[in-house]
Amino acid sequence: MSLLKKHAATARVAAVIILGGLSATACATNGYVDEKFAAANSRIDALDARVQSAAQRAEAANTAAGAASSQAAAANAAAQAAATDARTANQRLDQVGGRLDTLEKPKTPARTPRG
Repeated sequence: MSLLKKHAATARVAAVIILGGLSATACATNGYVDEKFAAANSRIDALDARVQSAAQRAEAANTAAGAASSQAAAANAAAQAAATDARTANQRLDQVGGRLDTLEKPKTPARTPRG
């Protein structure tokens, strides 16, 4: 029986060594973790740069839209002023046209009765 006890102790030691080796390889090393974090951080930095660029382009577009809106409002005001001036000019033309019509009408000569 001493042989069985001797082998059982060796088997236990071998099992502990094997389990210890397996459990040590299952853990990530600091270098591996640092590598993965560095890769993730570089992707995050690249994405952040793209987001910042998009935000700047959106701000520029917003500024351009504001300027275009101001120009459109100014053009609208100018068009309304032009329309008012045109209405006033048309009213004056109507008044002058009436006067011209009366001046241009041929005067009928006075008729003298026959006879």
